[in-house]
Amino acid sequence: MANESRLVLPKPMMAKLQSLGIYCQTWVTAERQDRAKRWVLRGVESGGSAKEFGRYISFFAADGSRMEWLQKADRIGANGVHAVAIGDALIGVEMARVDETYQLVISRHQLGKPEAEGKRPPVESSVTFRGVDGQLSEKLRKQGLAPAFLTKSGEVKAVPSDFLEAVKIVTAGGSCVNCRHVHGLVGGACSAEKDPAETLVAIAS
Repeated sequence: MANESRLVLPKPMMAKLQSLGIYCQTWVTAERQDRAKRWVLRGVESGGSAKEFGRYISFFAADGSRMEWLQKADRIGANGVHAVAIGDALIGVEMARVDETYQLVISRHQLGKPEAEGKRPPVESSVTFRGVDGQLSEKLRKQGLAPAFLTKSGEVKAVPSDFLEAVKIVTAGGSCVNCRHVHGLVGGACSAEKDPAETLVAIAS
């Protein structure tokens, strides 16, 4: 996946997040389902925050709606991997925060055409929205709102309406101190089908 479809943060910010133990897995991969004989996309909801710094990513359906997780990933530490999403197409919503200033990228991921029959297909990614230096006070964040972004000329740069709720969800994740739970993906009995040996068979569509 090209860097343009992910947040490219300055090295001091990355070093700070690492020192605070905030881990965000931002890439999307193509994975083979052998029994179903098809390829799917895999994304990992991850991240969290400390008081002044945060980073979070979650994945949504192509229309911006919430998806069921394939599996929940509990960990000993906080601010890391939370759950795994599988789909034919994914919308990634990634956010980084320094105090009340936010960086945002919304990206669309889909499977491309493989170079040869049976080979792993490429993941084709494109940017749907990018917001730079958005502002959101702690008071407004607690009301469940999303950051406000501006263009370079000072005009309002509105988040696409289809993805506004997703951005609000990820904003909460990027402000969740010592985060240990899932914000974007949802659980459900149909998240995965298993055989009697508890081996994954197929992802529910």
